Amino acid sequence: MSDNTIYADDYERSNRLNRRIATIDAYYLAIVANKPFTEYFGDTRFSNLTEFVAEEEKINLMDFIDSYEGQELKGIFHFRNYKGEMRLNLITLFAQKTSSARGEINIEMVDIESLANINDLLLDDITKGRVLFGLTKEYTFTYDMTDDIFKMCRYDIFSKDTIYKMSLIQWREFMINEGFIAESDIGLFKNLVGQILSYEQSFSAKITTSMRTQKQIMEKLIFTGMVYNKYNGDKIVIGRILTDENAHTNSNLIEMISDLSYDALTGVYNKKTITEYAKNLISANNDHKHDNYMDAYPTNLAILILDVDNFKKVNDLYGHMYGDKILGRIGRKLKEIIGDGGVIGRIGGDEFLIILFDITDENLLRGYLRAVRTQIKWEFINDFADFNITCSIGSSIYPKDASNYDELFRIADFCLYIAKEKGRDRYVFYRKEIHEEAYIKSITSSDKKNVSGREVNELRYISKVIEHFARNKRQAISDLLTHIQETFNVDSVNIYRGENLELYKTFGQVLDNSSNALYAKSPGFKSMLCEKMFLESSFVGRVADVAPEFSEAMHQRNVICTIQIVLGNDTNNITGLLTIDKVGNAPQKWAEYEIQTSLIAAYLINVLIADEDRPYLK
Repeated sequence: MSDNTIYADDYERSNRLNRRIATIDAYYLAIVANKPFTEYFGDTRFSNLTEFVAEEEKINLMDFIDSYEGQELKGIFHFRNYKGEMRLNLITLFAQKTSSARGEINIEMVDIESLANINDLLLDDITKGRVLFGLTKEYTFTYDMTDDIFKMCRYDIFSKDTIYKMSLIQWREFMINEGFIAESDIGLFKNLVGQILSYEQSFSAKITTSMRTQKQIMEKLIFTGMVYNKYNGDKIVIGRILTDENAHTNSNLIEMISDLSYDALTGVYNKKTITEYAKNLISANNDHKHDNYMDAYPTNLAILILDVDNFKKVNDLYGHMYGDKILGRIGRKLKEIIGDGGVIGRIGGDEFLIILFDITDENLLRGYLRAVRTQIKWEFINDFADFNITCSIGSSIYPKDASNYDELFRIADFCLYIAKEKGRDRYVFYRKEIHEEAYIKSITSSDKKNVSGREVNELRYISKVIEHFARNKRQAISDLLTHIQETFNVDSVNIYRGENLELYKTFGQVLDNSSNALYAKSPGFKSMLCEKMFLESSFVGRVADVAPEFSEAMHQRNVICTIQIVLGNDTNNITGLLTIDKVGNAPQKWAEYEIQTSLIAAYLINVLIADEDRPYLK
């Protein structure tokens, strides 16, 4: 090997993920520590943990430790090692087996090389065995333009060697000059280096090279890579090198991920690709659960749907550009927290979907959920004076909760509803013994078996209403609204009219605080209409950020599900409104025929108004 080849130094060889464990007291003092812990800091008389954390993270570290309530808790902080280097560490807090002293907590630290060793980030405590060191003869590379360092590593079963560490151009010239690249592929190789140098978002190239065999045998190797956002927002290129054969057999998971596309704003996957990825992954598990290919797929997945609380306030007060920056920071923070434990996508304006791998029990899931909720909150703790950026999360587990993606998503979405309803800034994961009854109601399962028959009956009834309407408009409308209230299990049907949208007519229960519908004139309500004449919500608590006046009005009425239809043709100056309201605590999805029948009722009311220009009903 040429002198340009740089092998890992003694420190890097010893920097494996030894278990560095200590017990700290209420003053963050390590009163007992094992040898790897004290050697990492270069002081066998190790004192206060806060002396070694980065100055700007000291308060966050103390808050993190103080927030420990007995359940395993994880966080990421910079600590100064014995060489004086500031290095990123994953720290885990967990309870002592014996409670010998009040306020004492066990702490474990794992060093994370966020730059050169990004591909050997080992989160064994989180991912339960997804260990890169188990991939024999695996080659990975990283490139950071800030210091122009290209680094290639080779993994064996229990070790890692740094094969190259030099500038990218030096590596290119070395590979060509030493004859490691077939002459026929030199052009392709130079183009690959150019893609890395220019930070192309993702790339793949098949190169004929003898880099692994030291010029003895030329083989086809596939170089694949992507741009990765570091914890501080900077970007690096990471990649892996596979044989042509292994590129197809090494890991089906890797093949699926390599085809994903990114959301430009947040750096995570976009809605289409994260959804397809989740569906493909679950389908692969279902197809191969009884054969020998299961090791290629992570099992026991968790679906997390995350909604950013108070995000509308950011856009309203500071503008959409600042809101975009907030979303970018959330994307980076989520990638930092999840690491190799899963994949992340953005599926809506301020909504993210996270797929977690190898979630074997609820405690492991709870640890992730707590870490996401807490660290998102910390990320923005000092950004705003009058409100906080937090998140609400709903989650479900495959295959425990469901065996297909659509059902898992519905369950997680239902749990998100609950989290928002309970006041936001919290997580809820599905537990059958607690949530099953409400969830079944939410998807109107009682109507599913008869939904086709109900639709047919509804069409027949509507045809009779139209006939009746030709003879007696007012009576036909009254009969139809009564039918909606009684047949659709609706608590209250209301008509509001006039500039002040005062309550004019109620069918069913008269709701509290329902004397007017002035919320319909608010910007939030109008934005939800999206140029339509109606909106339907299966859970009004979820729209609190978008339409706070509307959400608050529904809360005062105890309305949980509603259909709101503008009467007339002017959504800018609404002077008439038809509402179909369900009260209670259990969100329920509106059936399509219920929405269509309600729209027909509003249409007939509009016809009556146009024809007679008189009060709506007797």
